[in-house]
Amino acid sequence: MPLVEEDKPYIAGDEKYWLAFSRVGGIGIVRLRRLFDYFGSLEMAWAARAGDFMQAGLEPKLIERVVNFRPGFDPDRELEKLAAQNIELATIGAPNYPERLAQIYNPPPILYIRGALTPQDNLALAVVGTRQATGYGRSATASICAELAGQGVTIVSGLAKGIDTVAHEAALKAGGRTLAVLGSGVDVIYPPENRHLAAKITDPAAQNGAIISEYAPGVQPEAVNFPPRNRIVSGLSLGVFVVESNLKGGALITVDFAIEQGREVFALPGSIYNNASAGVNRLIRQGSARLVTSAEEILEELRPGGLFDAQDRQTQQELLGAGDTEIERQLLKILRQAGEPVFVDEICQESGLPVAEVNSQLVMLELKGFVTSMSGPRYALTRLGQ
Repeated sequence: MPLVEEDKPYIAGDEKYWLAFSRVGGIGIVRLRRLFDYFGSLEMAWAARAGDFMQAGLEPKLIERVVNFRPGFDPDRELEKLAAQNIELATIGAPNYPERLAQIYNPPPILYIRGALTPQDNLALAVVGTRQATGYGRSATASICAELAGQGVTIVSGLAKGIDTVAHEAALKAGGRTLAVLGSGVDVIYPPENRHLAAKITDPAAQNGAIISEYAPGVQPEAVNFPPRNRIVSGLSLGVFVVESNLKGGALITVDFAIEQGREVFALPGSIYNNASAGVNRLIRQGSARLVTSAEEILEELRPGGLFDAQDRQTQQELLGAGDTEIERQLLKILRQAGEPVFVDEICQESGLPVAEVNSQLVMLELKGFVTSMSGPRYALTRLGQ
């Protein structure tokens, strides 16, 4: 259940108190819900007395921890530190918090973001796999992710060695967007050799994507941080594409979260003689993952009749409006004026927009049923979009 419901809208200005409670330790989504329900805002909760906390349902040891923590923590100063490090704070219910992530079980109350999230990231696919990737796995990941990113799909992964790194790099090379979810603070890049890749992702001029974490700046990449991190990787995405994993690979933890969250799971089949594909092949054999060998097979599930139809009714209703954004209206206008199928590069030239953004918007318009894709690649209006 989301922390902030329709009858309890997000309260602007509460961010620093979300930050404060998150730093106490031991206060997750359930306890924040109690505080929010009892006090009406986290600002009021932060100033509460010990007895009020008990009435709100907090345990005595946790109350003692909060009371002892408050005098040494300055929320305003902490926000200033984040701003100085170019780190954005997103609290659940706030406009900059990913809506799809907010709907999962146990969503992170706050996210630290370096870079920027955009509406384009609503069309996202998680890509996970082994750190000890084979040449086959690397090649398949690079080609499939490049094509997906070129079609406007944001690639989500964990910045780890192997498949994660290849997925991020392929998205960037294709001129697309990518999100990296860390098991450390966003200022602690792990592995260290991916610092250059992280810098590319967060380059403000390029707007290639973002580095995301629920852990505060300075938190080191301890082993216990990575399984919880994986629920965010799948939670941000429409589905998860797993490439190469042995029978106990960490990528399978992300698959478990994806299944729990109702996400589609795609898997690249591998050799029966290669242990690196044993886990993936088992997923396919058990029916837990859909076998795919190309980007087109994944894109088919993002179109009407596929994965889109599996989304909840509220999401479908939100997607039904034509021209919800200025860019959508601009693209629809170009197609109407043309009166015939138009090549993507011509749409880019006419609109002045980069190809990755145009492809993303066209895919969203196709999901809504207003345009249809043709070979070329070209796009044309459907009867609904005319």
